[in-house]
Amino acid sequence: MKAAAADLRRQKRQVLRVALQTGAATLAAYLLIDRIAPVHLSWGIISVLFTIGVSSDLTYRNAMGRLAGATIGAFVGLVATYALGGPVILGLIPAVVVTNMIVTVRPSLRYATVTAAILSLQPMPELADTIGRMMAIFTGTIIGAAAGFLVWPMRSRRRVELALGDALDDCRELLELIDRGVTTDDHHERDAVHSRFLGHLEAARARVRETRFSSRLRSGAGLRDAVRGVESLWHALIVLDRAVREERREISQNTLEELRPLADEVRRQAADYLTGLIEIATSPEAAAPASDGLCEATRRARLRLAELARREASEWPLQARALQAAAFGVDETERQLLALGKALMHRPGPDEGSKS
Repeated sequence: MKAAAADLRRQKRQVLRVALQTGAATLAAYLLIDRIAPVHLSWGIISVLFTIGVSSDLTYRNAMGRLAGATIGAFVGLVATYALGGPVILGLIPAVVVTNMIVTVRPSLRYATVTAAILSLQPMPELADTIGRMMAIFTGTIIGAAAGFLVWPMRSRRRVELALGDALDDCRELLELIDRGVTTDDHHERDAVHSRFLGHLEAARARVRETRFSSRLRSGAGLRDAVRGVESLWHALIVLDRAVREERREISQNTLEELRPLADEVRRQAADYLTGLIEIATSPEAAAPASDGLCEATRRARLRLAELARREASEWPLQARALQAAAFGVDETERQLLALGKALMHRPGPDEGSKS
């Protein structure tokens, strides 16, 4: 419920932010283009609307693609119209074919086809009219891009941080379910957490792909490394979860009660460490979480599980196998937690920093 409420609040802020950017850019474009090229005002306003994205990175990409596409489309449309002459169809077909071929290779230039088609549909477009239209397109695009950077901006890196924080919170929730899984199954809750995690992971991946200005979190960690680390941690938790749920039936109640304090300590230390990783992923001021407690708790749990497995190996082989599976799950979870912590706390050297 908390995760759903946080997602809803974030969506509301995003809607409000895009609305403010759109309103400010539309007003500025209207006032300016109405003075310099009122006949082409609609082109300028449309350019604003198609430029503004949900992040500054996306807005920048949209703006660059729109400016380049409009320029290429105008050039192709004018050449096709003036070179071939005659009926409109003679210029339209080659213009849209050529520009669509370009768009097939570079999808970001898709606006080239629209511009080329509009110009080709005019019998013999005047150069002054074409220049006026291009000015309106360029002005609207530039104003839209400026609004994305000046009015409540948000970079894609920040969107990656939020998605990673959500995914790590899902990991922490699964950890709580694993602890409860010693005594009961919660299939519906597990399915819900798994579905949320996949959504947050895909959102993080998509936002990494849209990033244009920084390939690293503010902590210094590479965005792609951080996403891969979170995914690996989730897989380790799945292994531990299955070991607990599928093998616990082979473990006697007395043994479970004996292991309970160790399991509680491992869960508590892992949850605390996860909380620290969430803070690192979402805030540059966060301090690195201490791993001593986690390492000590998992070491004690592994030793006790191995000791019990050796003791039960001859008389109770199924219980010994279940204990070994649990030990493997604990070991893998600790390994991935520490690996993710190392990735998130990475500080790039001078060469790496200049590249990002």
